[in-house]
Amino acid sequence: MLDRMKNLGFRYSTKAGITVGVSDIVVLDDKQQILEEAQAKVDNVMKQFRRGLITEEERYERVISIWSSSKDVIQGKLMKSLDEVNPIYMMSDSGARGNASNFTQLAGMRGLMANPAGRIIELPIKSSFREGLTVLEYFISTHGARKGLADTALKTADSGYLTRRLVDVAQDVIIRETDCGTDRGILAKSIKEGNEIIEKLEERLIGRFARKPIVHPETGEVIVAENELIDEDKALEVVEAGIEEVWIRSAFTCNTPHGVCKRCYGRNLATGTDVEVGEAVGIIAATINR
Repeated sequence: MLDRMKNLGFRYSTKAGITVGVSDIVVLDDKQQILEEAQAKVDNVMKQFRRGLITEEERYERVISIWSSSKDVIQGKLMKSLDEVNPIYMMSDSGARGNASNFTQLAGMRGLMANPAGRIIELPIKSSFREGLTVLEYFISTHGARKGLADTALKTADSGYLTRRLVDVAQDVIIRETDCGTDRGILAKSIKEGNEIIEKLEERLIGRFARKPIVHPETGEVIVAENELIDEDKALEVVEAGIEEVWIRSAFTCNTPHGVCKRCYGRNLATGTDVEVGEAVGIIAATINR
């Protein structure tokens, strides 16, 4: 059966596979205008700095902000200008390979690079790989490659040591009982950064136990009872009811000594079933965050 599934996948990958050519990388028409406007803003910032109106740190932060915003504008317009059947767009949009930022470097601009110390170089790479880099731009871009290689060599030990310390701290966090009987919890809502939603409320609710009854704001119907597990269907029902924040049980407010209870921890996300008493959830959490 597994071989048949594998062969079926290979067959349709061969039939429906896509290739990428230079002609698929479309350069934005008004890119130069966006860059000229950004350069004018940078020149104005430099003029303010020379007059002593702003500090060195303010000048640096404003220049970085201007070029970052310009790249975001180019990226947004670039993705809108692409045809839905463009191979690179299809790969990015489906999540199979790459993302909008990678495509921006191919067709828009490479943008700002960081030096080996992690500080962003304020001179941006305005060209894209499709257009070709100048000698100076290529030299600046080598900072990023050098930093990547250095991090690979130096940060590996740091990552292993961090995991070791996390395991050392969290090893005692074990599922000790079914219910600690706490009357506390946390208020869950969508996590946002500016106008962008990082994690939806629905995603935060799945697999958790309700701390208080979740009631439909219009009908008064109880969607989820107190201490009831919120599954995928219930979470969707809560969001569709227009509810924006929900009290849920949390390991942070659990009363179980030397560990957590099943209801405060929630569902085992690896198996989709209830977590078992005695499971070392602390070590699982420590090794996941590598």
